[in-house]
Amino acid sequence: MKQLQKNRIQIAALSETCMYDSGVKIINEFTWIFSGLPSVNKTRNAHGVAICLDKTAAKVWKDFGSEWEAVSERIVKIKLKCLFVNLTIISIYSPVNPTNNKKNDDSQKFYNDLQDVINRIPTEDMYIIMGDFNARVGWNNQKQQNLSNSIGPYAVDITNENGEKLIDLSTINNLIITNTFFKHKLVHQTSWMHPGNKQWHMIDYTLVNKKFRSSIEDCRMYRKAAGAIGTDHHLMRIKIKLHFRSRRKLFQKKVVYDPIKMKNDNASKQFQKDLIPTLSDATDKTISIDEKYDRFVEHMKTNAEKILKIDENTNRKRKEWLTDEILEIVEKKGTAFVNWQNHRGTKLEIEYANKYKRLRKLAKTKIEKRQEEYWDEICEEIESSVKLNDLANPFNIIRRLSGKRKRMENMPIKDKHGKLILNSTDQLERWREFFDHLLNVSTAVDLQLIDHIKIKRIKKNEEERQNMQPTISEVRKALNQMKSRKAPGNDEITADLLKAGGEPVIKWLHEISSDVSKQEEMVKEWNLAILIKLFKKGDKQLCDNYRGISLLSVSSKPFSRIILNRIQLLVNRQLLEAQSGFRSNRSTIDQIFILKLCMEKRREFNKPLFMCFIDISK
Repeated sequence: MKQLQKNRIQIAALSETCMYDSGVKIINEFTWIFSGLPSVNKTRNAHGVAICLDKTAAKVWKDFGSEWEAVSERIVKIKLKCLFVNLTIISIYSPVNPTNNKKNDDSQKFYNDLQDVINRIPTEDMYIIMGDFNARVGWNNQKQQNLSNSIGPYAVDITNENGEKLIDLSTINNLIITNTFFKHKLVHQTSWMHPGNKQWHMIDYTLVNKKFRSSIEDCRMYRKAAGAIGTDHHLMRIKIKLHFRSRRKLFQKKVVYDPIKMKNDNASKQFQKDLIPTLSDATDKTISIDEKYDRFVEHMKTNAEKILKIDENTNRKRKEWLTDEILEIVEKKGTAFVNWQNHRGTKLEIEYANKYKRLRKLAKTKIEKRQEEYWDEICEEIESSVKLNDLANPFNIIRRLSGKRKRMENMPIKDKHGKLILNSTDQLERWREFFDHLLNVSTAVDLQLIDHIKIKRIKKNEEERQNMQPTISEVRKALNQMKSRKAPGNDEITADLLKAGGEPVIKWLHEISSDVSKQEEMVKEWNLAILIKLFKKGDKQLCDNYRGISLLSVSSKPFSRIILNRIQLLVNRQLLEAQSGFRSNRSTIDQIFILKLCMEKRREFNKPLFMCFIDISK
C-alpha cells in the first residue's frame, strides 16, 4: 500500500495474490476487489488476482453501481464511469508458457475465458487489460503483417507460444500492447529477469482498445518498488488521460461520539446540564408529536457534538507493526536494489549486491522483531480490556485480526432466474423484491373462524395496569435494560447517548411516551427501520440464504420495553414452571438433557419413541 501511495497509483492490477475466494476488502484506505480459488480447495498454486482502488477511484466505482465480476482465479473485472465513456478494468494472471499438454490446456482455457469477458463489454466502452501475461512478444518476419497493428516499434523480445496467443487476442479484438509503443531505456521496458540465463524480459503488459490509444500518455517500469517489496517483477505504471465521473455527496458525514467521554462523570454532567434548558420543547402542548420528537433529536445531536464528539487530534488509527524506522530501511533497500541493477556487469556489482542483501536481511530482522512486539501490545490491550470488564473491545480485536469478516454489500447475487446481477443498483432492487415477498405474505383468513375464538378476559385491575400511562420509574428501568454499544437506527441516536443524558433525557422520553400513549399516535420516525441482511449458510449469491434484521430508532425502544415488561409480568404468571426458552433466566439445558436421556433409554430397551419438531417456515 505504501508503494502504491508513493507512486501515485489510483488503480492497481495485482497478479498472483494468493488470496482465496472472491470479494471486496478495505485495507489501509484502499479498496480491494479480488478473486481466487475457493478456500476449500487450498493448494500451493493459489494464483489469485485483484484490483486495488484508492479513495477517488473507489468512490467513483461505488457511486455508479459497484459493478465487478470474479470470472476465475486468474481474471477479475470492474467497471467505472468516466466523462463521456465507461471504463472497464480487467486484471489477469496468465499461466506460464506451455511446455506440455496440461499447461497448454490451462493457457487455452485462460484465453477463452478472457475472450468471453471481452465479448460482453459494449463496443463503445474503453477497456484496459493489465497483468502478468507470462508472454514475450516481438517483431517476427512471419507475423509482421499481423503484428504491425498490435505491437509498437519498441518490443524487446522474440515471440513465444504465449506471445502468439496474446498477439492473436489483440488482433481479433483490435487492441494494442501499450508497452511497445513508448521508448524508454531497456531497464524501464523489461519487467522480469529469467533466473537461469539472467536475461531481462517484458512479460507484464497493458492492453487497450485501439480507438482509445491517444488516452495512454506513457507506460514504463519502476524498479525501486520491486526492491522495496521483494518481488521479482517490476512495477509497471501507465499514465492515462481520463477524468473520473463522480457524484456530489448529498449527506453529511456521521459524527462519532467518544465512548470514554460518555462514561466520564464530568462530561456526562455537562451534557445533561446543557440539555435542561431545551426540556421546555418536550412539554410544549402546541406542537405535534413528530415536531416534538424532531426537536428532541436535534437538541441531542447538537449538544452531543459539542461535548461528546471525538477530538479531531485524537489518534484513532489502529496499531500497526509497520513503523517509520522499518519504512526508512525499506526505502534504503529499494534504493540499493536500483543501484545494484544499474551496476550489473561491472566491477562494483558484487559490492552493491552485498549492500542490498545486508539491507534486505536487516529489514527482515527488524520486521520480525517488530511483529513480536506488535502481538505483545495486542495481547496487553486485550488483557487490560478484560480486566476492565470491557469484553467488546477484545472481541472486535480478535474478529479483525482473524480476517474472517468479509464485506458482503458488494457481493454479486442472482435474480429469481439464476442470472448473476453485477450492478449494485440492480442488486438493491433485487433485495427489495426479495424482502417484500418474504415479509408481506398474502394470507386468506376465514373471519368466521376468528369469531369462534374465545377471548380470555383479564381482571379489571390488570387491564387498568396495562392501560395506565408510562411512569418515570418505568422509563428509567426500560432505559437501564437497554444494551450498550448497539447500532443506532435512522436518527443516529444510540443507547449510550440516551444513558449519558441522564434525568433530562428520561423526562424527555417520558413526556413523548405519554403523548404517544394518550393520543394513540405513533411517531413517524419510529415506524422507519434500516433492514440489514445477514448471511446464514449455503450459496452467498442466493438471496434465500439470507435473513434480515431491522435497526429501529433506539429512542422508541424504552416505550416498547415498557409495554413488554407489563406483558411479561402477566404472561409469566400463566406459564408453566417447566416452560423454558425465550424466558429470563430459564434456558433449555435441562429439557435437552431430559430429551437426550429419554432417547438413550428407549434405544437401550429397544422401544419406539415418537418426537415432533416444528420449524416455522420463513
